[in-house]
Amino acid sequence: MAIFRKSKFLNVAMLCSTSIGIFPSRFLFEDNKFGQLCYSIYSKVTFGYFVLFVLTSYIELILILFHEDINIAELSRNLIITPLFTITIIRQVLIMSPSFKKLIKYILNNERYMDMIDDKEVKEIDKKCASDFNRNIKTYLGMMIITELSYTIRPLFEPEQQILRNNSTVLVKQLPLSTWFPFNREKHFVAAYLIHVVDIVFGSCYDTYGEFILIAIIVYPTGQLKVLQHVLTNFESYQYRLKENYGIRNDNLAAFIALRKCIDLHQNIIRYVEEFNNIMGTCMFLDFIQSSLHMACVLSETLTEQVTLMQLIPVAAYLIILNFRLFLYYYYANEIIILSEGLSIAIYQSNWYKQSKNFKYMVFMMIMRNQKPIKIKLGAFGDMSLNKFISILNAAYSYVMLMCSVN
Repeated sequence: MAIFRKSKFLNVAMLCSTSIGIFPSRFLFEDNKFGQLCYSIYSKVTFGYFVLFVLTSYIELILILFHEDINIAELSRNLIITPLFTITIIRQVLIMSPSFKKLIKYILNNERYMDMIDDKEVKEIDKKCASDFNRNIKTYLGMMIITELSYTIRPLFEPEQQILRNNSTVLVKQLPLSTWFPFNREKHFVAAYLIHVVDIVFGSCYDTYGEFILIAIIVYPTGQLKVLQHVLTNFESYQYRLKENYGIRNDNLAAFIALRKCIDLHQNIIRYVEEFNNIMGTCMFLDFIQSSLHMACVLSETLTEQVTLMQLIPVAAYLIILNFRLFLYYYYANEIIILSEGLSIAIYQSNWYKQSKNFKYMVFMMIMRNQKPIKIKLGAFGDMSLNKFISILNAAYSYVMLMCSVN
């Protein structure tokens, strides 16, 4: 009994996200309603636990803010997880929405169609896109494991910290995360530490595996655009292939049908990206806002106080994975812009000048549509591109300088 459909593009993302209850149950156990029901319950339980975990971080944040002397270092530690995991909750709610499921269904159905076509070059483009994406996802997964491990063992090597409590100085052992406990964490340090180990593994997996799905949705149109560019550039060969396969004698009719298929694919890609923007645009904007603050809070741990090597290693690992995560988002969003703009060049390189008047008119309309490239949106606040990635880095630097001056 298959748990989910085979998919060379989504395979790694589905496997990871299913293990923690993130992937929509609609696409799992399709021939087993009981299995689907059990998974749906498991999904709700894991989501509930994650919400409870984030709630404890908010309680701790409130306690920090209402303390007589706000501890900037502790505030920074809390802001590393609280805004990020809030976005994770919003993203997961959207992933479970019917509209988002349509995007996943489009990918799965389109992969099934790609498997049936007899075109080695197109299949190779599709296969390479899936291979590159899965390699990046596996790299991301490896980085996550290293970061998890470094943050988990970090408290075991850190010296006790001096804090002022009731006009007396006490030594306390620092925990990996900044969350609230309904008991004295210093008296029951081992219990608090073990809970945090579970929370680190669970929380980072829940966040990262959800991002695997989101990145997959962003990456998929790049492969479709590459296929479309290939067909348009080699249009004449596809025109004659269509004539042979369907017994079409009229060259103009074969060219019209081939171009009509290209236009249909182009419109499908446009609708796909527009649907993604409608669903995830605001969430992507919120992630854009919190990313610079997130990075600044991680950096402030090393810049506002003396650090040991064991403190520096997890921070360095975290910064690397943060930048890699953002790079994947904004690089592939930028690729969609570049590839969609390149369609006009691909059309121009075809044999359009040999075709009929109606064909030339359709080509003209397609080129006019390409004057407005396809873009992933940050809500109503701009487009996702590498320029926005640089803006996040600049904003993070500004936040760090502000924290250093306040400290």
